[in-house]
Amino acid sequence: MESERVSRLGWRVCELLSASQFRRFRAAGIEPLHAQLLYNRGLRTPEEMKAFLEARYEQTPDPLTLIDLPRALERIRRALLAGEHITVYGDFDADGVTATALLMRALRRLKRAEAPLDYYIPSRIDEGCGLNVGALDWLKRQGTSLMITTDCASSDVAQVRYAHEVLGIDVIITDHHRPPDELPAAYALVNPWRPDSTYPERVLCGVGVAFKLVQALYRSFDLPREEELALLDLVAIGTIADVAELLGENHTLVRLGLERLNQTRCPGLLALMKSAGLQPGQVRERDVAFVLGPRLNAAGRMEDARLACELLMTDDPAEAQTYAARLEHLNHLRQAQTEELMSLAREEAARRPDDAVVLVSGDNWPEGIIGLVASKLAEEVRRPVLVLSRGKDFSRGSARSREGFNMIAALRGCAHLFERYGGHAQAAGFTIANHYVEALHQHLLNWHDGQSNGSGLESALLPSETRAPLAEQESTPPPPAHSLMVDLVLRRPEYFQYQTYSRIRQLGPFGAANPEPVFKAEKMRLLNYWSSGPAGRNLRVRLGIGNLQVMGTFVRGATHMSALNGASHVDVIFRIEPAWSPQEGESTREITLKILAITPSPST
Repeated sequence: MESERVSRLGWRVCELLSASQFRRFRAAGIEPLHAQLLYNRGLRTPEEMKAFLEARYEQTPDPLTLIDLPRALERIRRALLAGEHITVYGDFDADGVTATALLMRALRRLKRAEAPLDYYIPSRIDEGCGLNVGALDWLKRQGTSLMITTDCASSDVAQVRYAHEVLGIDVIITDHHRPPDELPAAYALVNPWRPDSTYPERVLCGVGVAFKLVQALYRSFDLPREEELALLDLVAIGTIADVAELLGENHTLVRLGLERLNQTRCPGLLALMKSAGLQPGQVRERDVAFVLGPRLNAAGRMEDARLACELLMTDDPAEAQTYAARLEHLNHLRQAQTEELMSLAREEAARRPDDAVVLVSGDNWPEGIIGLVASKLAEEVRRPVLVLSRGKDFSRGSARSREGFNMIAALRGCAHLFERYGGHAQAAGFTIANHYVEALHQHLLNWHDGQSNGSGLESALLPSETRAPLAEQESTPPPPAHSLMVDLVLRRPEYFQYQTYSRIRQLGPFGAANPEPVFKAEKMRLLNYWSSGPAGRNLRVRLGIGNLQVMGTFVRGATHMSALNGASHVDVIFRIEPAWSPQEGESTREITLKILAITPSPST
């Protein structure tokens, strides 16, 4: 039997569990709705489902089972006890910044008062991601003897060798990008993607790996478990912002981290939430993904990632307000530049509407923005997109794919054209000589995915000779290719009550690999519909099922109104959300439908 079927609306509907499967899960204490939704997300056994639902911190794996972590622990303890100069070397995106701040907060707690401790985050535009010789030379002059990387350096074979053999700096790498065949000769390389790693969780992001190191450090110094938990606010932010899979350990850490974030006393996080209009106690994963994460990312995209790191580390509320205000300004600037660039990119794309792969470019377009533009444009035109910032001799580009087109495999087919490139099936970055751009476009237009179609597990970083520099890597990949999935067809009126929403929320936080559930209802009574919102672009509907009525909103769906003329019943695909009462400022204990697709029901 097929595991999914195609809906009339073009969405794939997951297969309903069998009666015997429901009985098996119910006997283990897992209610049918949870069993179906978790099964759809790849959890197959009652034990896996119960562990997910309980999300107990004590069930997370022992940090010392992560490869090379015991060796890293030994070296860092020795450095702390001897008062050595330790430098944390981070990355510019929200994952790298939160990981850097987390390690700094932890090491500041453990080090001797007089021992030097600092951090270094390279410039997105001027240096690129990972280690570089200029930075290493500068750190040596400052006195660094031990460097701990986070969210970077798994591919930096030559740079690690230079740091150790020429400068005498020991390098401990903590990272989550897939390393090349030749591993850097670091003192320790803590990375769950190492081929010799037996750690049960592969998909920790940079801040997650950094947290495992801190877990081991704190436990080795017999610190209270509460001090570990206090750092989970940063883990939650970095993991969500990096679009890491929210299953397994990530799910547990992020769920607990969101609880900590909503109770935080960190001046920087409080200032950031206030400037963004968020209220502590009501921050959810969406707020991290679409409000806090972009503000932290704006620092590295528009100016200097250290602004975000200082915000997360400061204990001074006045200082925190200054940093938060600066990030708010940079985020507005980033939004304005993105919209301006989007307009230019749309115009250029419109000139070649028949191209199967869209390539747009402009002179000196902001390199911190082109990845965002590529993602948005690919979503709009529903085709693979490359956006290039053209310099005097070379262009830097960011590429985003769509279903059925493996971007990194396509780029490998013309690797000789690039100065550097890197990425994975859905997103990539590259540097190319200007006179090769048209050849690149022609290659992509002619290229077919073939057997490599759907290879969503491509390496996020290629071997060092093809690793993309900082400005070419994006921390936020596009959604999975097969994203039009319906979890369950709801046929009974009792599902359209607030209790259903409450049960759904028990599976949160939602994100990559654990998306917010999507449902379908057939032959709902269409009681009324009208346009609403800015310029009347949204579609509002009142629907009936049984003796219940429910409201729904289809954002930017007013164009579907004409198709509903004369319809008495409709098929609807939707998410369930709480109805919001601005007057009360809280949920009204009713639900509303966030409509994703709607069409008249076929007559019977």
